[in-house]
Amino acid sequence: MNFKLKTIVIATVSFLLSASLFTSAQTLIKGNDKVVKVNKTVITTNELEKTYSEVSKLAPVYGKNFTKKEVLQTMIDEELLRSEVKSKSIVLDENQVKQEIDAVKYQYSQMMYAQNSNFVYNENEFKAYIEKEGNMTYAKFEDKIKEKVMVKQYIMKKIEKKLMTIDQKQYPDSELRKFRNDNLSQFVQPDSVEIKHIFLRTVLGDGKTTLPDNEKQIVRKRIDDISKRLKNGESFDELCELNSEDIESRDRVNPKTKKIDRGYLGLMPVSGEAADMVKEQFGFGQDVLDKIYALGKNKFSEVIESRVGYHIFYVVDKVPERIVPYEEAKDQIINYMKMRDKENLFMEEYKNLIKELREKAEIVYYKEELKS
Repeated sequence: MNFKLKTIVIATVSFLLSASLFTSAQTLIKGNDKVVKVNKTVITTNELEKTYSEVSKLAPVYGKNFTKKEVLQTMIDEELLRSEVKSKSIVLDENQVKQEIDAVKYQYSQMMYAQNSNFVYNENEFKAYIEKEGNMTYAKFEDKIKEKVMVKQYIMKKIEKKLMTIDQKQYPDSELRKFRNDNLSQFVQPDSVEIKHIFLRTVLGDGKTTLPDNEKQIVRKRIDDISKRLKNGESFDELCELNSEDIESRDRVNPKTKKIDRGYLGLMPVSGEAADMVKEQFGFGQDVLDKIYALGKNKFSEVIESRVGYHIFYVVDKVPERIVPYEEAKDQIINYMKMRDKENLFMEEYKNLIKELREKAEIVYYKEELKS
């Protein structure tokens, strides 16, 4: 199903014009290149030009271009928020920092994959991209992310009770049905296969660093041996239980049977936008998805290599394209609406906070054309 549920990681893309990760401001500098003064902090022409250039270079990562005026206004907002948060006792949530950085990595991967279908994510290349295009050290980039998380935590704390109210909210059945009917194209589930797999890893625990060639050859020999045993009639479930290194799927309970179903992954789309996400995740080409879909029910594939290891897929069932029925989609629609309402609440509180801080601040513009 193409229906996408937004998460309340109101982060890099939608939060603070996202690209403001790369803004900077310094204390008062003498000279005639001042653009604006925010309380005791001055933003200079050089700082604005530098930030605008950095934001423009990284725009493909965020999927949006920004005007110079937008960048300046975000720099002002960021300075006000930074000062406000510094006055509060907030303990940084490192998990949220990781989520924010992962969001940037995902945008980066999507951009690179669009340019090269054979793209494989590499941590060092990502860091080099940030340092080159953002014109900063990766450590500085992480510091900027942390600043944003602190602001987010501050706002989330202010709306905590309202968020709990949304969690308890009941949506009328008529509203849920209307949403589905108005967005019917988003409820089209493409041709899919219900699959399980046996998986052997060819990367280290970080999920990125590839094993040395000699160790990878040993893993290949193991998966080939498992493939032979399957062809000789041994049980897929037993071989999965004894060998698969995807512990989560190895011990997963099938939501339909309510029993442990070794290696169960669920539905995997083989066409459309959802399939593109699968290809990006695994590093597969469309030819691989076509081969899996071509398998008969209760048949298993040859050994297939992804960017993280070797797989043998087992087809539980094949599901042709269909429109997901309302009752089946109902819980997802409710979750989406709650997350939508939370995001709207967050952004409303953010705007109110910015308005309040601006009303209290002394903001002096030195260039009228950049005034909001």
